[in-house]
Amino acid sequence: MKKYIYKICALLFAINILFACEDAPSRFDGYDGGKPVVRYIRPCDATTSDSLLSSAYLGNQIAIIGDELAGVNAIYFNDQKAVLNPEYVTDKSIIVTIPNGIPSIKQDIIKLCTNKDTVLYNFETKVPAPAINSMDFEYAAEGATTIIHGLYFVNDGGSPLEVYFTNNLKAEIISSDLNNISIKIPTGAQPGPITVKSVYGSTVSTLWYKDNRNIIANFNPNNYPDYNYFFGWHGASGVSDVDGINGYYLKINGDANELTNDSWDDGFLSWEKWTYLPTDPDFFDANKISKYVCKFEVKVIGTWSCKALQIIFTGASDVMLNWQNGNGLTYNSKYGAANGYVSDSEFPRALWQPWATTEDKTFETDQWMTVSIPMSDFTYNASGAKLAAPNGGGHYSGITIFLNGGGVTGTSCNTTMYIDNLRIVEK
Repeated sequence: MKKYIYKICALLFAINILFACEDAPSRFDGYDGGKPVVRYIRPCDATTSDSLLSSAYLGNQIAIIGDELAGVNAIYFNDQKAVLNPEYVTDKSIIVTIPNGIPSIKQDIIKLCTNKDTVLYNFETKVPAPAINSMDFEYAAEGATTIIHGLYFVNDGGSPLEVYFTNNLKAEIISSDLNNISIKIPTGAQPGPITVKSVYGSTVSTLWYKDNRNIIANFNPNNYPDYNYFFGWHGASGVSDVDGINGYYLKINGDANELTNDSWDDGFLSWEKWTYLPTDPDFFDANKISKYVCKFEVKVIGTWSCKALQIIFTGASDVMLNWQNGNGLTYNSKYGAANGYVSDSEFPRALWQPWATTEDKTFETDQWMTVSIPMSDFTYNASGAKLAAPNGGGHYSGITIFLNGGGVTGTSCNTTMYIDNLRIVEK
């Protein structure tokens, strides 16, 4: 039975499309069996599936074992309806994930529905400690407001929701709901993780406020032996510290030139920090790429409605440049041309183009925000086609930023971007 449960769970993870029971008729429609019977519930985990469950946390996946289950077309945990995939409803088992929604009426029951019957089964659903997913602006100044996003932000009257910064510095909560907390950054807040406490427990974030870990580029002049070239041919529109968030920042299209879908304009839209020496290590452990995320702060001024911000990592075998070795220029690229890897349709990169997914196909911030891109998502070419996989180790000691391409047709615009604090950190 343990092997049977494991196989079902493994299949569930392999399927990307889940169907709500009302949207996709089950292959068991018309089933004329008896009333469902629940024998027991097990975890959907090969290492623990011999254990029986009488309770589980919201968001957990479980295996319901019984008889006559094939006709079940809806399942409720208290008053929260679960997403039911008919492909994983059999006569003897149902694999289902407990909804994340916190019930308004907590009866600790599971309700299984068929076309003819409703069966109740006693089962406790527990609320986990808060889950912290992201912060709108990780470099928000003291006294400024920003929003923390996540799950299970329960503000109980007897045990109110609380947010703390490093050194147990408490933040003022402006407002909150189950998935969002608007806070005011406390005076004296230092770089480090944040802690969210609720009646159900306490969680320390993996993200950091004013994250100073593994900074690849913060665009401060003292960090570059040859400031004007930044270890590459292009410096975008230069840097500035006017109204900066952490000293200097990079300007892309600083003169607000008109941008079109097809214009190249690498002179003011591209910046790179190529590998300096052949011995330069990768910025992170590329053998564990799924554990890492690329982050940066950005401010988009004016309407952005064409082109993607390409982020491309390179290694010494792709392109390298050294002006400071005492022997003049040392330059090498397997492509010959400096931009060869940019045009290579098989060279992976990330494409950030949020305007392409908005209703009016425009995007503008006029204030700073934090962008997070999983390193495992560096799997696109310049035209937006999905490639098989990101690059392996040895291709992450240099970086290029280029506002160009993306594969989505937009409209001409004059947007300017400011970028700061390029970093790769663990999720």
